[in-house]
Formats: sequence, structure tokens, C-alpha cells
Amino acid sequence: MKTKHYFYILALFLLSQISKAQVQLDTVFVNSRKSTERFIGIRYYYYPNLQAYFDTRNTVFIYINNGEWISSDTISPSYRGYCLKNGFFVELKDLYEDQPYKYIEQHKQKYPADFSGKRKPKAVATVN
Repeated sequence: MKTKHYFYILALFLLSQISKAQVQLDTVFVNSRKSTERFIGIRYYYYPNLQAYFDTRNTVFIYINNGEWISSDTISPSYRGYCLKNGFFVELKDLYEDQPYKYIEQHKQKYPADFSGKRKPKAVATVN
């Protein structure tokens, strides 16, 4: 009877340690992601070929749909076939406003769309 009692106490102790370690591990990853976001300082990516933005803070795409700018978790189905991994994009540094599309005309002139399929280096832009 005593052996069984000690076994249950030991099992409870081990389970409590495992759950405590899991909470600490989650906290480390969440805190490191937040500090990385502050260090990088990039809120928006601009995709010239799509004339769309990606908001890193809210993790949504911002693009025109039927003449209105909308936010969505996924890119519009009308852009199907476009590979976001290989597509050209520009990191827009120092742009933290909630409406990056106010600068769409400037972005279209500075970073024209290119459908040639040639790989381009990543560009970093600062907004004046």
C-alpha cells in the first residue's frame, strides 16, 4: 500500500515538472518573437507584381478587391499561380501607419512590376 502511495506522489511530481517546463518553453519562444519584431522594424512588405502589401504585425495581406482596399489572411484567388516565396517584394522600413496603400502611387513608380520571371535581389526601402 505504501509503495503504491509513493508511486502516485512521484507520478504527480513528474507531471507537474513536465507541465511547468512546457509553460517556460512557450514563454521563451513568444518573447523572442516579439523582440525580433522590434529589432527588424519592418511592418510591411510590398509586392510590385501584385500591387499588394503584407502586414507583418497583423499577418494579413492588403490588396485591392473590386476597387476597395481589403485585408485578408490569404492572397486573393485572382492572384493564383503567383509564388509568394519566389516573388519579388520590397521591405518598407519606417512605414508604420495603418494604411500603407496611401503611398501606392509612389511605390508603383519606385518599384515597377516585372513579370519576366528573373530572380531579383530583395529590396529595402525607407519611406520619406
